[in-house]
Amino acid sequence: MTAPYAHSLSGRPQTEWHSLRDHLQQTAELAREFASDFEAGEWGYLAGLWHDLGKYSDDFQNYLRRNGGDENAVHSSEMTGRVDHSTAGAQHADRLKARLLAYVIAGHHAGLPDHVGEASSLSARLEKVVPSIDAAPADIREHPLPRLPRLDCPDKSDRRRGFTLAFSTRMLFSCLVDADFLDTERFMDPGRSSHRPMDSPSCASMLERLDDFLARKQKDIPQTPVNRRRAEVLASCRERADQAPGFFSLHVPTGGGKTLSSLAFGLAHAARHDLRRVVYAIPFTSIIEQTADVFREALGDLSEHVLEHHGNLDADDPARQSVRLRLAAENFDAPLIVTTNVQLFESLFAYKPSRCRKLHRLARSVIILDEVQTLPPRLLAPTLAALEELVRNHGSTVVLCTATQPALEKRLEFSIGLENIRPIVDDPSALHDSLRRVQVERRGRIENSDLVRSLREEGQVLCVVNSRRHAAELFAELDDRKALHLSASMCAEHRSEVVAEIRRRLKNHEQCVVISTQVIEAGVDVDFPAVYRASAGLDSITQAAGRCNREGGLLSEDGQPRLGRVIVFDYDAKAYPTVPSITQAASHFREIAGNHNDLLSPRAVEDFFRLHYWQQGGDGGRGWDRGVGGESVMDAFCADRKHLLHASFRRAAAAYRLIDDAQVRLLVPYGRGRDLIEELESFPDSVEPWQLRDFDRRAQRFVVGVYEQGLIKLHQNSNLLERHGRFYLARLDAYQDRVGLIFDLPGLDPDRLVV
Repeated sequence: MTAPYAHSLSGRPQTEWHSLRDHLQQTAELAREFASDFEAGEWGYLAGLWHDLGKYSDDFQNYLRRNGGDENAVHSSEMTGRVDHSTAGAQHADRLKARLLAYVIAGHHAGLPDHVGEASSLSARLEKVVPSIDAAPADIREHPLPRLPRLDCPDKSDRRRGFTLAFSTRMLFSCLVDADFLDTERFMDPGRSSHRPMDSPSCASMLERLDDFLARKQKDIPQTPVNRRRAEVLASCRERADQAPGFFSLHVPTGGGKTLSSLAFGLAHAARHDLRRVVYAIPFTSIIEQTADVFREALGDLSEHVLEHHGNLDADDPARQSVRLRLAAENFDAPLIVTTNVQLFESLFAYKPSRCRKLHRLARSVIILDEVQTLPPRLLAPTLAALEELVRNHGSTVVLCTATQPALEKRLEFSIGLENIRPIVDDPSALHDSLRRVQVERRGRIENSDLVRSLREEGQVLCVVNSRRHAAELFAELDDRKALHLSASMCAEHRSEVVAEIRRRLKNHEQCVVISTQVIEAGVDVDFPAVYRASAGLDSITQAAGRCNREGGLLSEDGQPRLGRVIVFDYDAKAYPTVPSITQAASHFREIAGNHNDLLSPRAVEDFFRLHYWQQGGDGGRGWDRGVGGESVMDAFCADRKHLLHASFRRAAAAYRLIDDAQVRLLVPYGRGRDLIEELESFPDSVEPWQLRDFDRRAQRFVVGVYEQGLIKLHQNSNLLERHGRFYLARLDAYQDRVGLIFDLPGLDPDRLVV
């Protein structure tokens, strides 16, 4: 009998196929290397060694030969039940009392299973009759179990211990699926494999480039009070980087140099404590490219190692995404990664191999959470629990980096919160006072006509509201050809061009009246003398204030520095409804606003977050653990008295969604979007799945998220078309250069069809 094989090569003799023993050994070595970052190397090794034990069965080997080397048929067979090669390894691990490995191995193709439930559950798989693996070499089958790695759990409840075990299981799963993919790719597609990162620069090398850049920058800038405070923040970040890994907070008012100072901390901390990488997570995709560009400029010749990981990335732009970086994005194999909160946190609760591959790279890393106050209170319990696991059991450092103070520290009266958070800046109140550049004024309710009249009297002014509809109607009533509009009704490419025009006008002291939704907040670097902000949470108001007098350059008539003006106003909330989270946050702001003269002071922010976060627990803390449909995420995990894990990985993944708004992506005919629509129309009925995936990547910057009600309206007006499950507009004038998507155009004009 010929030696057993792991993978075949279509049209090639069997002597050139992938030896099963080689695949198991090489996958095991890679998984050991990955899992060693969190002291579970031998468990990673066993996961790799046993993951394909089912391929030793005669059924699988005969199937491999019978299909003439059609590897796709082999992999899809697991889904049809014809040849299941992963269950055997899971059963073998469970017989040897390695339940965690049973989850990992059972799911290495289809995803981590739930403990009980459907036929794909672990319990059902462990009872399933599968072909014999007696042909597997004894030294592989009988490899001894190592001792379980020590896991530090913050409390001894069955639910919290279950979460700790499940998190460790998911990290082991990440090590296995990444190692399995890399070894398979190395054999099946050596050309692709050769483009993967080999010798990435160290964090120490990146720190040298950053330090050189910051030294040149500080030498050239004027020594204003604002710039002196920024230098002090940077100095604190460098000094505190020597402290041991763990939790840190960096509370710096907007405009205080937070972005580069936090990066300096991350790289210095990683270099001094032998951590692997810096992961910078941002809440909004609208600003992620800007942040990545700032990092690239600062890192000079090492800029090609800055990995952007987000949905709006243009895969056709080699300046942003080389082949090497596209491959690195699959498993975070880069020293500096800029990603989104959605990508980061939803991956931490995912069950699919493609989403989980990168997770092991978070171990022994510095994770900087920018604008951490945007984390939704309803998911605070599982989110903080995941951060605790990264720090306690996976050697990571987490920096809570924010312009406000969300006060995530553990409190005696509540059941959740983080412990031992060390501040990087000692006195946020003093820093706030020294960087104060605006005065917040509350105006009460302002009708649209009065608001428009006030905006017309300003030369340069930004008005931020809470809904697309409100922004569109204000913009229409303003009726000014020179005014600018910015909202999520515009695709990412369109918004980027409008932001560039805003910056140009501000720089040249031209008239600049902007009506925007909150897409302009948090990180969009613009500087207006006056900002109007519809009532919202204090965190959002703080972000809007960060777009006002950002550089502290406003002067009075006698040449003295003066404060910028931020006017917070109420509006007709019934006419312009928004998502419940914004409505609730605005209510909390109004509740605390009367108690503070300075609404942006750390004490005001502390009061707001105490109400916004800590008073939301309710129902035994369930208010901090409400996923999609009110489903608890933490209840998906439990450990019994024998330390056996009962986990519902798929249930948890379905419940944990940072943005629970069910928007549908709509391709719009803006710029290159027209060509993409024509390309979509030209696809044959039998288009390959990989072609559609590639198309989706290229279309990211030309789509608009639409709620179901808006989609229905577009359909009723005959302005919506669909091809291969992708929606797009049927006419050019349903998307306009000044406001983006228009929902109310009646009737379809055949002469205006895009294609």
